[in-house]
Amino acid sequence: MDITPIARVYSPELEEKLLEIARLDAQLNATVPVTMRESVEGLLRVVNSYYSNKIEGNLTKPSELIALVDDSIEHKSKGLLEIRHHIEVQVKLNFENNPREDVAKQDFIKAIHKAFYAECTPDELLVSSSDNAKFYEIEPGEYRATDVVVGQHRPPKPDLVPAYMSWFASAYKIEYLHGLSKYYAMAASHHRLAWIHPFLDGNGRVTRLFTDCFMRAIGLKSYGLWSMSRGFARSSEQYYRYLSIADRPRQDGEDDRGILSDAGLVSFTEYFVDVAIDQMTYFTSLLEPYKLEERINVYFQLRFNGGLFDSKGKPLKKLPLEAKDIYKTLLYNGPHTRKELQDKLQVSERKLRDIITEMAKDHLIFAPPKRPLQVRLSPHAVEVLFPYLFQ
Repeated sequence: MDITPIARVYSPELEEKLLEIARLDAQLNATVPVTMRESVEGLLRVVNSYYSNKIEGNLTKPSELIALVDDSIEHKSKGLLEIRHHIEVQVKLNFENNPREDVAKQDFIKAIHKAFYAECTPDELLVSSSDNAKFYEIEPGEYRATDVVVGQHRPPKPDLVPAYMSWFASAYKIEYLHGLSKYYAMAASHHRLAWIHPFLDGNGRVTRLFTDCFMRAIGLKSYGLWSMSRGFARSSEQYYRYLSIADRPRQDGEDDRGILSDAGLVSFTEYFVDVAIDQMTYFTSLLEPYKLEERINVYFQLRFNGGLFDSKGKPLKKLPLEAKDIYKTLLYNGPHTRKELQDKLQVSERKLRDIITEMAKDHLIFAPPKRPLQVRLSPHAVEVLFPYLFQ
């Protein structure tokens, strides 16, 4: 089981970038108030799911995401259902019932896979061989029992997978990672899990979901306010190229002692870190409170003037300016009851009810009966409030 958990030698320049990640993490974590965090993380789960599935060939368009929050739309596409299920899995993958120390354990990684396939039909659990000569059944949460080929990569034989995964659990045990080593490990563990390819199908999504959990587990407090999957999808050719470079066997006597290239892992780590910094920088700018408030003001002024249109070119219904105050209250201060909003904004019960009805129709808020209201993702608003989020 001779593969190294992290590369032996990294450049001083890369170490500087890791320190920049720590700085950006503290800055972004301080930028978003606790009261606003739940709403933003809810939006980012959609973003994360959209991009992770896009990498796998899901062709759902951002404008179609409205179906994810509209229960009246009965016939959702397979792509949308896939994204919705991915979002639900993210919600389940918290550390309330699973200690952070368990993140690299086999049972936790199996649970990710099992959760992702839990609601699949028998037909959806069938995958064909590369030559379409045979069909194999995916067993949710179970390691593969057959050989697979992934591009030029031939993952370990199925009988070796449990041993490799046991090595993985030990190599990336959170208690063993200190200082900058935990940042090197976030990149290395992503590649090593992808290289082992433990499951028959779904390894890409499982690996990215694992990395989401790992980033939180090593102490990146702002993770959830930004997304590695978005960065991977925006540079998908590079993503697969650097994974492939790290797949290479050891090249010579100077390329460390493991079966895989140390230099290849360095290259992937450098790519991974650059993606992380790019995404952290983007979301820090996007979520800067003053700039975000400006965009909110612009959006609701446009809605008040009737200056926005839906994806079919139909004008969106005008909203009174009080809608802006409702949106800001829920975004910055968290869920509120109707009575709390009425008292805070000093509007009549009837007027508040009418505004809430229209905002709910446009997916600006979630307004279930007899429950607190909260902000929702609206495809009508996202291009103004969160520009370039889905580009």
